[in-house]
Parts: sequence; structure tokens; C-alpha cells
Amino acid sequence: QPPPFCLVMLPLRRALPHLYRRAHCSSAAPIPPSELRLLQQVSRLEARVHALERELPERVKPARITDWENLGFGITPTNGHVRYTWSSKTSSWDAGRFITDPYVNLHVHAGVLHYGMTLFEGCKAFRCKDGKVRVCNLEANAERLRNGANRLVMAPVPTKVFIEAIHWAVRANAEYVPPYGSGGSLYIRPFLIGSSPVLGLQPCSEFQFMVSVIPVGNYFGKGPIKGIDAKIMTNFDRAAPKGTGDVKAGGNYAADLLPLKHAKAEGFGTTLYLDCAEHKYVEEFSVSNLLGISSSGAYVTPKTSSILPSITNRMLMDIARDKGMVVEERPLPWEELKTFKEVGACGTATVVAPIQSITDGTTRHEFGGFEQLNILRDSLQAVQHGEAEDKWGWMAEVAC
Repeated sequence: QPPPFCLVMLPLRRALPHLYRRAHCSSAAPIPPSELRLLQQVSRLEARVHALERELPERVKPARITDWENLGFGITPTNGHVRYTWSSKTSSWDAGRFITDPYVNLHVHAGVLHYGMTLFEGCKAFRCKDGKVRVCNLEANAERLRNGANRLVMAPVPTKVFIEAIHWAVRANAEYVPPYGSGGSLYIRPFLIGSSPVLGLQPCSEFQFMVSVIPVGNYFGKGPIKGIDAKIMTNFDRAAPKGTGDVKAGGNYAADLLPLKHAKAEGFGTTLYLDCAEHKYVEEFSVSNLLGISSSGAYVTPKTSSILPSITNRMLMDIARDKGMVVEERPLPWEELKTFKEVGACGTATVVAPIQSITDGTTRHEFGGFEQLNILRDSLQAVQHGEAEDKWGWMAEVAC
């Protein structure tokens, strides 16, 4: 949002102090016509800016949270966000700013608005058992964002800048990190956009990297976790081979909106996609990686060039190996998945969500338990909350 009109006009008043003194002093000599016209122009400009300011959206006030136990999963106003800008003139990122208003002022022809130049990440900060605030596995998120930037010809965000921005955003919003034991966390959304105007498909000359944070509760609410019913989408594909399915581009998610709408209208909780070449191998759920426990007890997750590499999935695989489980990343036929003991959907928001059934056409295939995946989920959350040893060095303290 533009600054208040008084701040806009302040430089003019400082530049023309004698005009204002003479205009308000009856004993002063008459003001020359040229200076009077200038003063009148400034006055009209003040009035116009003041009128425009009244038309701006109401400034969003930060929330003051007292009931942490019932914190939902949605937008909650906080103190502000962090923003960095890259320019082709300097070929570098600036020093960044902390901005209190949750608005972005863009040119009407900004690349993000017309050509989908946008990538985002999902991370979390936790208030741990010892009272300290820690963030989880940021280096992995930074690498994934950098890979996506290279794919979409955007300015890569250096790991140092990525981590610095997140620590800054968390520190500036430290009071929004839910208390230990509440089941909540501070959801962190780093994202990168093409912000300069372009006409015709070409890279932008300016990019903005921003980090916003939102306090969130348990994704599933209170009570036991309920299983999700999924539906295989036979009339839609998520991503093409050699496309952008393996990067966290905004367009990948927009493509799922219509299929997800259809699935939910039929009573399903999420969508499941097969490979678009043969419709034989399972790939991903709507916004989550698929993982499961096979009939032999192995941890199995699909692997193709069009699947987004989930950081949560990587951490769960490390924990599974630490527990002595066999871990397999490979193409997974839908016919084989039907034989699995457990199936789950994993991601930053959910960690692991149980899938109780998958429907293919009119045939419903049910999966009985969630015991092994729940153990892995609890083990990861214990590390994140400081209740178990961090053998992998995922957690980093934020100096709040």
C-alpha cells in the first residue's frame, strides 16, 4: 500500500518552507504568482492523495491469539512479512525489508500475473520442549526452490538469503509461534515471483522473494486422525513427463483445482494421479506425495521425473531406515498398491495423513491400518518438537 499522504507531501513541504510560512503569515509580503501556483498545486495534490488513501483497503491489524488449543488451519494476520528484490541491473539481491502490510504492489503486466512465474515452499517453526524456537530442514527447501528457479529461468535465491529471510520473519513474528504442547506450529511460506512487466514470453528483469508466516493448529483438528478417501483421476493428468511436475510451481496446483472440485462433489477428500503416459503407475495425491507399507513391510514411495520431491517424505525415509525398515523409491504400479497394508499422503502441513480408501472408477479399494506410518509420523514430530534426538541435524534454533 502507498504511504499515508502526509508522508508523501513531507518532502515538498521541506523543500518549500518559505511558501508555507508566507502563506500563513498576514504580515508577509504577497507571494509571487508563480510561487502561489506551485503552492496551490501542492495543496491540490495533498487533497487528491488524501482522497485516494480513503479508498485503500483497511489496514489489517495483527491478531492477538489467546486460545491456542483451538487454532485452526487458515489465514491469521501477523506482524508482517520479509521481502527481497533482485534486479538485472545489479544481478544481485538487495538487503531485504520487513513490511507490515500484507499487500504487494505490482505492474499490471508483471510476469507472475501472465506467465505463471511463481514458485513457493512450505516450512515450519516449532516452539520446542525446552522453550526455544526452531525451524526444520531449511537447506532442503532452499535447494528445492533453487532447482525450481533454474527450471523457470528465475533468479535463484542463495541458501544464505533464504535462511536469513526465514529467521528474520520468524523473529519478527515470534509471538505467533504456538506454545509447546498446543499441537500448533508457525507455518512458513517462502515464495518467489517475477515482478517486472513483460510482454511476450521472456524472463523478468526483476524478481521478488518473500517470506510470510501464519500460526496454524493441527491440520486435522482435535481428536483422532480420520482416514481420507481418495479418487483416481482418469480424465485428468497432473504433470507431463519432462514437464514441471518435479518443481513447486504455482501452476501445478492450479491444474488440480477442477479435478479436486469434482472429487469433493462426489464425497472424496483428495485426488490421486497416475502417470499420464500409460495410466499404469501411481504418482501423487492432490498436494502430497504418496507413501505406503507394502505386504512385505517395506516403506515404498513412487519415483518418476514428474513427481515433486517431498522434503517430509525424505525425512520419513531417513527415520524408517534408522528403524531398520527397507525403503524403496521406484515406479509403483496401481495394481501393486492395491495389495499394500497401509497408504498415506505426506507433506509439510499434514506430515502424514492416512488414506483409508482409493476408488478407481466405481471400484473402492480399502486399506486397513495406519500403525507403521503413525509411528513414523510420531517419530518425526518428536524430533521437530525437541522431544527426541535430532540425529540428522534438521533443526536450527532461531534467536528470538
